[in-house]
Amino acid sequence: MASIKDLRRRISSTKNTQQTTKAMKMVSAAKLRRAQDAIINHRPYAKRIDALIRQVSALVQAPEEQPLLRKQRNAAAGEKKNLLLVLVTSDRGLCGAFNANIIKTAVRWISANSEVYGKIELAFVGRRGYDFFKTKKVSLGTYFQELGGKVTFLKARSLADAVIDSYLSGRADEVKFIYNEFKNVMTQKVVVENFLPLQDEVTSQAAGAAVTNETGVYIVKPGLTEILDILLARHFAIQTFRIMLESQAGEHGARMSAMESATKNAGEMIRKLTLQYNKQRQASITKELLEIIAGSESQKTE
Repeated sequence: MASIKDLRRRISSTKNTQQTTKAMKMVSAAKLRRAQDAIINHRPYAKRIDALIRQVSALVQAPEEQPLLRKQRNAAAGEKKNLLLVLVTSDRGLCGAFNANIIKTAVRWISANSEVYGKIELAFVGRRGYDFFKTKKVSLGTYFQELGGKVTFLKARSLADAVIDSYLSGRADEVKFIYNEFKNVMTQKVVVENFLPLQDEVTSQAAGAAVTNETGVYIVKPGLTEILDILLARHFAIQTFRIMLESQAGEHGARMSAMESATKNAGEMIRKLTLQYNKQRQASITKELLEIIAGSESQKTE
């Protein structure tokens, strides 16, 4: 059984921890409000430019001539494709299962699809994912260490440029992202999202736009191909920015929830330790009183 001095020390230490977790919760709540506003405001723009690409590519005579819409390797040749899998995690911990869910999803996905691809290369945004996989038997790609911290469009564009360069150079035939999609303060959904190429999705979802063009509703200047090139140049940076904003908002939400739970648990522990401390203190006082009374009675009998 712990002594009264040990209990007093544990109570003091737990109170200090509770103050820390409470402060971290408040900081995460303030950051979450800004991050939540950023992703909510950005989503409509990202969805609209994605829809425009689908519409314009359906109107272009040969969209497959655009390198970013063309498959890099013909599946009919029987040669397995190379995949670049980008994991978006956080640099810091203390955010519950935020990073663990991404890592578990990545491990399961790689295990389930290892036979489909000739090579699966992992790239990382965030230190937690890199620290986990760097000791595993996987093909490690680029660790974008400079992209941590506050999300900016310049960071997102540099990531998009690096990913597109891997695709156009032939090092990767497909690119996918694994990240946490922000739903609300309590919920984040792990998403495995196709990033490159776009041809299959564009062809299947925007085929109806060609009918509209026959009616002469649209007048496109300087030209469909030029517009498509401009949209594609912006599309990937915008979608990368959206992914990073989703992850940032999810991280702050997960950390706020984790720190709230930690604060409540610390309060419960303080209550139990205080009760135990009071019981032992009361028992110690009672013991001292009994010893005094016993000593007084022994002197009377003498």
